[in-house]
Amino acid sequence: MNNYIISFTKKFDYFFEQKEITNIIYLHDEGDNERLDHVLFLEKGDGNVIGLYIRGMNPLISVNRIYDLDDFNLFASYEGLIESKENIKLRVEYIGLFFSTQYNELLGFYLANNDVSSSIFILFSQDEIYVEKDCSKYEASRALEKRFSTEGFITYEKNVRLTGKKQTSNRKKLSI
Repeated sequence: MNNYIISFTKKFDYFFEQKEITNIIYLHDEGDNERLDHVLFLEKGDGNVIGLYIRGMNPLISVNRIYDLDDFNLFASYEGLIESKENIKLRVEYIGLFFSTQYNELLGFYLANNDVSSSIFILFSQDEIYVEKDCSKYEASRALEKRFSTEGFITYEKNVRLTGKKQTSNRKKLSI
């Protein structure tokens, strides 16, 4: 693994491992109510957020709500923003990250609980974020293969389980 992939795997472990996600927060332009498709926030069980923003090849990550601290400089383009929440109940026990084989680029990620009864799949495009709730690992892999079949992708996987009060982690798997 190169330093870029190591850096992103550490970030995702830090921000998502064993966290409970309760809402997907979409932002809408207050002027025309159009949804901003290049930014979203995942609200955790404790009320804090993890914000994702894409413009170009890699997402930026923030832990600040938009009206607390505009880390993504959205107010440079929008006078006002409205939050719209979509409920999801997800305890992150599986993390799958998908990287380009040609560039240092995070293509997307898949988060799920151990039995995959709740999941979220997020795919990044140059300036859009696509979200799919409650899809299987297989469906996420098929979407990636369809979109990136010519160049391929690298997959990083991590399973985390709670057994009583002890946390165990399966070996990290990296495949092409």
